[in-house]
Amino acid sequence: MKKTLALLATVVIVLAGVMVVRAARMPSMQGPAPDAVAPIAVDTTGAAEHLGSAVRFRTVSYDNGVNTDTAAFRGLQAFFDSTYPLVRQHLQKEFVNDLSLLYTWEGTDPSLPPIVLMGHQDVVPVIPGTEGDWTHAPFGGEVADGSIWGRGSMDDKVSVISALEAVEALLADGYQPGRTVYLAFGHDEEIGGLQGAREIARTLQERGVGPIDLVLDEGGAVAKGLLPGVEGAVALVGIAEKGYVNLELLVEGPGGHSSTPPNQTNIGILAEAIDELEEHPFPAHFEGPGRALFDYVAPEMSFVPRLALANLWLTKPLVEHMMLGDPESAAMLRTTTAPTIIEGGVKANVLPITARAIVNFRILPGETPRSVLDRVRSVIDDDRVKVSISGGDSVAPSPVSDPGSPAFKMLAGTIRQVMPEEDVKVAPYLVMGGTDSKYYAGRSNAVFRFLAAPIGPDGLKLVHGTDEHMSVEGLATSIAFYQQLIRNADGG
Repeated sequence: MKKTLALLATVVIVLAGVMVVRAARMPSMQGPAPDAVAPIAVDTTGAAEHLGSAVRFRTVSYDNGVNTDTAAFRGLQAFFDSTYPLVRQHLQKEFVNDLSLLYTWEGTDPSLPPIVLMGHQDVVPVIPGTEGDWTHAPFGGEVADGSIWGRGSMDDKVSVISALEAVEALLADGYQPGRTVYLAFGHDEEIGGLQGAREIARTLQERGVGPIDLVLDEGGAVAKGLLPGVEGAVALVGIAEKGYVNLELLVEGPGGHSSTPPNQTNIGILAEAIDELEEHPFPAHFEGPGRALFDYVAPEMSFVPRLALANLWLTKPLVEHMMLGDPESAAMLRTTTAPTIIEGGVKANVLPITARAIVNFRILPGETPRSVLDRVRSVIDDDRVKVSISGGDSVAPSPVSDPGSPAFKMLAGTIRQVMPEEDVKVAPYLVMGGTDSKYYAGRSNAVFRFLAAPIGPDGLKLVHGTDEHMSVEGLATSIAFYQQLIRNADGG
């Protein structure tokens, strides 16, 4: 017995030693420090006023795709012309599908593949009745308390204004890029980008533009406190985004009077189907973009989380269990299931003939809308429930761009050069929502998603929310980032 206990103790000690050594030897994925650059001068006061002015144009996209205020978009575009005269003079501007904008800044070396810098002009509506909950009017564009306030100040007029401010400043300095730079500003990203970004991408493809060296859209951000165990700021760069599919669950059958109900009503059948889906979530997959994030941040973590992530050969079940217990981290590991609409019945004493639900799935790379549909039918396993894609509404997950590519390294180096935090860490991650960049799948192997304006730990909650605002400091950093990125894309 004593020998057995001694052997077990030895095994435990050796195992603990191996784990500690592996954790201690985890190499940093940050790479060498980038070359230092001189501080980039930004007219923060003027830029803040420009973003505030852009917010005042109510370029709202509505879910039904109608009621678009074209005058607001025309006003915003005229504002661009008057505010950025050098951009108007030196870049070719064209309208794509009436309201989207494509600017072309011709490079001096046509042999170099171009880059595409993206943003979108449209914003989501403000929920009626909530206007009074805002600290400043949602379309007032006020500059107050160190921030620019209003709908679109974060999502995503900050990217559009930052890119235009950066190009205007570079032109004023006499800069001419070696490779061609495209500025692509869609007008309907908030409702899928079908008429905007998709048509811009198609236009470039029809002209034979490609391959594209780098595509950069909104997506990740720089923030503190997002990742437990990591001190300082982390810049999350999206290397892929989830797809989505909306599935309709439909139950049809006899109605009748509620006084003589069958053993299971149509609503009951539908409720049981939804319950089955929530009780049997999609399996977790630790590999892929979710794993890439932890490969990059684990070496920067405090000892205990680094110990766990350095030894996934042993700790993977525990790590997965902990991640699946939190909705945000769970979404990185699996296709998510979210019933969002349920309908049935018109009167309290009448059994409905039909009961209907819409379930939204955000699809992990490696799966497809079709595989989701097949699995849902298998899980429900009830012929009384008809399952179909609602209105053909589905988008496949994007391809995964390589965080080891030269384009990612150049992007990461630029982030580290211009961010005000002295030791910001850069890490790839999976974007949970959708962006316009998905339309460049197949056009570039380097499609990334990143908002260069640092935000607070709760900053992401402001996107589409009440009191959306962008700090003046964050806007200035974003402008400096675009300036340096364009220079670095030419080799510095």
